[in-house]
Amino acid sequence: MRRPWLVTSLIVASMVCATPAVAQSDAQTVTSAGGVVAADQPTASRIGARVLADGGNAADAGVATLLALGVVNPFSSGLGGGGFCLYRPASTGEVTVLDFRETAPSAATADMYVVDGEVKEEWMVRGGKAVGVPGEAGGLWALSYKFGNQPWETLVDPAHELASDGYTVHQLLVDRLKKGAKKLKKRPKLAAAFQEADGSWVDTGDTLQRPGLARTLKRLRDDGPAPFYEGQIADAIVAAVNEAGGIFSRDDLASYSIEVREPVQGTYRGKTVFSMPPSSSGGTAIIETLNILEGYDMSRFGRSPLGVHLTVEALKHSFADRAGWLGDTDFVDVPLQRLTSERYAAELRSKIKRDTVLPPKAYGSKAPLPDDHGTTHVSIIDRHENMLSCTSTINLSFGSMVFVPKWGLIMNDEMGDFTAQPGVPNNYGLVGTEQNVVAPGKRPLSSMSPTLVLNEDESPFMAVGASGGPAIITGTLMAMLNTIDFDHSPSRAIEAPRIHHQWLPYTLFLEDSMGMRDALEEKGHDIEVRPAWSNVQMVVESKQSDGTFTGVSDPRKMGAPAAADAVSQEASQ
Repeated sequence: MRRPWLVTSLIVASMVCATPAVAQSDAQTVTSAGGVVAADQPTASRIGARVLADGGNAADAGVATLLALGVVNPFSSGLGGGGFCLYRPASTGEVTVLDFRETAPSAATADMYVVDGEVKEEWMVRGGKAVGVPGEAGGLWALSYKFGNQPWETLVDPAHELASDGYTVHQLLVDRLKKGAKKLKKRPKLAAAFQEADGSWVDTGDTLQRPGLARTLKRLRDDGPAPFYEGQIADAIVAAVNEAGGIFSRDDLASYSIEVREPVQGTYRGKTVFSMPPSSSGGTAIIETLNILEGYDMSRFGRSPLGVHLTVEALKHSFADRAGWLGDTDFVDVPLQRLTSERYAAELRSKIKRDTVLPPKAYGSKAPLPDDHGTTHVSIIDRHENMLSCTSTINLSFGSMVFVPKWGLIMNDEMGDFTAQPGVPNNYGLVGTEQNVVAPGKRPLSSMSPTLVLNEDESPFMAVGASGGPAIITGTLMAMLNTIDFDHSPSRAIEAPRIHHQWLPYTLFLEDSMGMRDALEEKGHDIEVRPAWSNVQMVVESKQSDGTFTGVSDPRKMGAPAAADAVSQEASQ
């Protein structure tokens, strides 16, 4: 009998390699010929690197790293959520997309968040109505089965041990608990998972055990994902979601399936770029933006006011098209070939003025609508040059805050990524159309942008991606531009101040004024200086072209990469 969490035409990879001991440093940059894992938490990166050292490939390391991230960064990702993976085995050179994004339950309706003409925003982000059908367990199983070479049990064991034996609480978890304390305390069962006996929050350096999650990971290890979709865990998920006001049925989980898709593809400065297709908007937006920028000598403009202005104007076109055209292609038609074509980019480029901005309605190619932090990413390139880029999420910090106590699961709030009312901004300020309205079984539009880049000779150049809502797109893009156009070192490419513009709101966000605020305002930009939303994880070919790759984890999220057979390690500079 076909199991819905599996994908068809699965092929098990067969390459096995032996590598030296894992580099244990918490440095933010590491270079290796034995394989590199860049994740946004040091323990998770080291677990992935250990899998590489023990003979696993990038798919194996990706599974182990993502499962560990769900334990140590429970506010960002986990088995209550879903995600996207791009994988390129060196043996075939073909890039495969695994889409294990959450889906709307069968009882969902287009107007389920609208009461008396007003959107109940809280329903979209907290509580049972915010929860989409999770895909993480099935997605990671499919990644392992299709591409991995290690036994499934060995990939789940490290995360199980973290949850069962406990792990050292890190500062980022403490910060997230404090920031969300008021909302968490309204959900005492969830709060208790991160509290001491006296009700105080766990603190940096404490050992935190997650017995319920350990129980879940043991079942996942021993039985695969079946219990999540047809067994006891599925029953508990349905009960918890509906007790919190949700509309789940047992069939919603039993009928969930992983989708295998073709990546969106483009070129930039002679390199080939593969990224995530819809239901993500990230890959399309990145390739459309790169196509526009291809017509400028960005290396000459650099991070000057003109260079920033041209990048922002290109982003406005891409985000306007995101709002107007993109949605789940299983439900709506999306003109992907046109949006990612060089001819279309040339049309948009011809509209851009170097000395001023345009009115909002002038961007993209669809009339605008009338007016009326939780995610994680892993990038891996192994010693055989297999490439992985995976982004996983439960959406906002601690997701919907719906908790399944017996199994330790924190459920996602991905339903908030749908368009509740066309023209009305969602929780990220993004505006959408009917393309992204709620429908049973539909996947909500995402900004997740796992991306792989090849050199002209088709050798690996970069695996990159980010967390951070719509700023995932701009964070990933800026890492690529900094590396390809501006010739930054890997660490500088990630650390450099970022920009973000998503068309609406019509504001240019600068992480740092970069000494150019006045010049940009003279061109008509409405500027707000604020901390970056995005956190980028990247593995890139070393400048020495000696067969080594350098991994960088974004210091903004206190991450650190790890590697087998490390050549060098360094702290962020």
